[in-house]
Amino acid sequence: MDWSGDAVTSKGVSERGFELTCDGRRVPGIVWTPEDAQSPTPVVLLGHGGGGNKRDPHLLALARRLVRHHGIAAAAIDGPAHGDRTPTGPELSVEERRAAMREGTVVEDTIADWKATLDAIQKLPEIGISRVGYWGLSMGTMFGLPFVASEPRVDTAVLGLMGADVFGANRLSNYAAEVQCPVLFLQQLDDELIPNEGASALFDAIASQEKELHANAGAHSAVPPEEFDKTEAFLAQHLR
Repeated sequence: MDWSGDAVTSKGVSERGFELTCDGRRVPGIVWTPEDAQSPTPVVLLGHGGGGNKRDPHLLALARRLVRHHGIAAAAIDGPAHGDRTPTGPELSVEERRAAMREGTVVEDTIADWKATLDAIQKLPEIGISRVGYWGLSMGTMFGLPFVASEPRVDTAVLGLMGADVFGANRLSNYAAEVQCPVLFLQQLDDELIPNEGASALFDAIASQEKELHANAGAHSAVPPEEFDKTEAFLAQHLR
């Protein structure tokens, strides 16, 4: 892990950019820690949505709340073809970005990127080996659910705004069948991108004995603010 500049500390939260390399891929990210953190410190990995990046405003807000309210660290990385990993040249269209996210071994590569990130973060003296959570909606579930299914260090997860057949052949459902940790799943009942039956099927496929479904009226991006508060409380409950 190479640091990108000095840490910036404000109101008890230290924020620092980093970059690591995984199988030749450049993986840029951010880590947020309590100003006076001492190992072991729980950490939540934050996955952004499609078209976003590691500095999405809702991720920044959630990371800082986790640190300030609960003493839980957080980290985010740019997903494939997003943020500082967007290919150089003309800006990608939505369809070009989606194609880039589906090609080849992108799911397996993103699992490896998150595992490498967690490895590096747990080596930091202010975090160490402690409990781990994952939070990611929409594209954050599309790539985060396979990671959660593949990583036994993840103790709890917030997922949602995604359906069972986004990759075809029920691939996400197959990953969901391997998830064992407590899960809070969000669904928007008027989602213009993810059909209700697909979202429900994905939730049903999650094998966890402890799982909650929170369904709200509204479009894909209209998750009620109080649901974000509930996801924060859910993570804190299972990580402290």
